[in-house]
Amino acid sequence: MRIMAETPARALCVFAHPDDADIGAGGTIARWSRGGSEVCLVVAAQGEKGTTDQMAEPGALAAKRAKELAAAAAELGVARVEMLGYGDGEVENTSELRERLVRMVREFRPEVVLSHDPTATFFGATYFNHRDHRELGFAILDAVFPASHLPLYFPQAGPAYRVPLVLLSGTLEGQVAVDVLGTLEAKQRAVAAHSSQVGKRGPEVERSIEATARGLGRRVGLQAAEIFREMRNEAGER
Repeated sequence: MRIMAETPARALCVFAHPDDADIGAGGTIARWSRGGSEVCLVVAAQGEKGTTDQMAEPGALAAKRAKELAAAAAELGVARVEMLGYGDGEVENTSELRERLVRMVREFRPEVVLSHDPTATFFGATYFNHRDHRELGFAILDAVFPASHLPLYFPQAGPAYRVPLVLLSGTLEGQVAVDVLGTLEAKQRAVAAHSSQVGKRGPEVERSIEATARGLGRRVGLQAAEIFREMRNEAGER
């Protein structure tokens, strides 16, 4: 497994729900930001259904989660946050979504796009991947190739641009590790900022984040790590 030490000048992070980036890649995002990277975080869904409280009001929860997202992004040093406004469970890999993502790629011109691995579905016998993660993961991959770098795809979305590297979190096929020992506490604070999701489990979640990062680190000879699937976009015009 390759250890990625370089810091991209610009990173576009595209995730389904307000807490997904922090959970899946918070240490990496904080590391890049501290290293001088300009990070743009795109969140597709509002998170208005992310509760077990039957009496919760969706609009109020969406507003709360937007505030939590802003606080978490500040902990990680994210320069820009964009919310696309889709409903929970309503993210679809449509032409409309792909056009929005292509526009952002062409405008921001990132060296790295970071998102969900849509092919990772089953994690043991107790968890399977959220549908929004899978739909968005495929949508951003479709936006990166072929759409964003071929000018006849969505010509109204700006000049064509080829993204050289894609990293996918929540993967079962890790190929790249990032050392996050120095940003582990920032990740913990970012996740804790999502109080509607963490609730009273703050200490438990904090321990789980550290245990996971240290476990992944041991696999690659680091004290703490996050691991991603790597896709290099070297394809020509097809």
